[in-house]
Amino acid sequence: MGKIRQPLSVKEGIELMNSLIVGTNMQKNVVNFQMERNLCSDEYGRVGKGWWRGFLRRNGHRIVTQRGEKFAVHRSDWTTFDNIKQMYDVIYDEMVDAKIAEKIDSPGVLSLCR
Repeated sequence: MGKIRQPLSVKEGIELMNSLIVGTNMQKNVVNFQMERNLCSDEYGRVGKGWWRGFLRRNGHRIVTQRGEKFAVHRSDWTTFDNIKQMYDVIYDEMVDAKIAEKIDSPGVLSLCR
């Protein structure tokens, strides 16, 4: 997510991990881990804030954490041609990297893969 400058809140990070492990052997491993340690959990098989803290600690060399930024209140302060162009360039590059689109020779034209 960081490569496309998309921040995740703690809640979103936890929800993402839970959605990735649901119905897998990893979820069974989480249940076993929680039960062996008598961890009080609202729902076994789901990670929580403790997992998030450990994830940040284990991956601190890869992740940048910051407080939220304040953005301009007035749309005209941040809606500039350069900002919009940069946003589209980043999005298009990510689409090409993900192989869901490909660049073609015409400037500014992107073809979606089917």
